Amino acid sequence: MRWLVLLLLLGLVGAVAKNGCHVREFYGIGYTIHNPSERHQQMVQWLKNNAQYCKASDYVVIWNNLAEWAGTADSAETRSLIIHGYKDALEREKK
Repeated sequence: MRWLVLLLLLGLVGAVAKNGCHVREFYGIGYTIHNPSERHQQMVQWLKNNAQYCKASDYVVIWNNLAEWAGTADSAETRSLIIHGYKDALEREKK
């Protein structure tokens, strides 16, 4: 019975964690994926998947650290996604 409860709780925690903006996941991509092409692809995908959950302050942290985290994978596409995400977040927070 305890195992069933534990599995249910872990499932709920996993579901909640997937629906949020965790900048540490973005940071983790930068420091765990060493191939610049793959790192760029993963970062862009993360930004597209989590844009609706991030706050403007999250985007400021990402923007300020992107050169360090992305390294040679930093690109105009990544910067554009961050800018658009930031603007959308500001609009969401106004309401």
